[in-house]
Amino acid sequence: MRTRAAPRTIYESGFIPIGGIDQWIAIQGRDATNPAILYLHGGPGEAQSPFLKLFLPWEQAFTVANWDQRGSGKTFGRNGSSTPAMTLDRLVDDALEVTQHVCDCLGKKKVILVGQSWGSFLGVHAIKRRPGLFHAFVGTGQVVSLESSIADRVRWVRQQATASGDEATLRALDEAAELPGDAKMKAENRITRKYALLPSDQKYSRIVQAFTGAAPFPTQGDVADWRAGAQFSGSKLEGIFSTNDRSGDLRSLGLDMPIPFFVIQGRDDHIASVEAAKTYVEDLRAPAKGFVVIDGGHWACFTDADEFVSALRRYVG
Repeated sequence: MRTRAAPRTIYESGFIPIGGIDQWIAIQGRDATNPAILYLHGGPGEAQSPFLKLFLPWEQAFTVANWDQRGSGKTFGRNGSSTPAMTLDRLVDDALEVTQHVCDCLGKKKVILVGQSWGSFLGVHAIKRRPGLFHAFVGTGQVVSLESSIADRVRWVRQQATASGDEATLRALDEAAELPGDAKMKAENRITRKYALLPSDQKYSRIVQAFTGAAPFPTQGDVADWRAGAQFSGSKLEGIFSTNDRSGDLRSLGLDMPIPFFVIQGRDDHIASVEAAKTYVEDLRAPAKGFVVIDGGHWACFTDADEFVSALRRYVG
């Protein structure tokens, strides 16, 4: 009688050369023969290296690779503010190099690409550039464009502010609406964010706050690198989402997707527009596609991990 070999667990992390600099990656899972996921974190700059325990529910069915992107987290800590080539084009190439590394490490031809928020935007660019590396794409907290997300959020916040009698917010939104272009979008983003974090997202925020602690923040170490990397990445990449740059809208890439394409979105996501993501998926042409709504908000993949992983297994596992 032939017995099944014991699962080969894998818990590896460290720096590898990607795009001319050292970049940090972790590969974790209970059985390395499980389907492999490369997770693209949000932000830009919201590295997940301090929060790998959030992926434990994923690791029962998948092997998960986490990468601190160029300019973020431990990768920022290694390279600092002299990090070169902070462009969307370079980060897409980085993502493809990391994907190839994960494939080589696990002996696989393809991986599943999961992108959250900014990572969902980056991920669509990656699959369009080299689809042969990926079984499927899964977006969560899916961004179509910052402009569409903020427009939907403004409509929702107006409803909430009207219902609660928050005249100050309504006046601020009226004033912001008179501003031109990017100034309008930045003002509306700032005004509405206080409403956007509902209880499920606050659960994730508390995890981040437990890591960073309270001011005064350290000037060296992982916390300092994480905070500085988030500020650095944001400042270098924010221009992608200018109202004058159509590359900040995924529709500019066209609606033909070369691989199966799924979005698993928290129904209470008021950071990325649920309606914009749903309409985007409906309009796509892909070998297979789906839009799935689960409990939670922008970080539903963590705050409602069981439901998220269940959907992953159903559609791409």
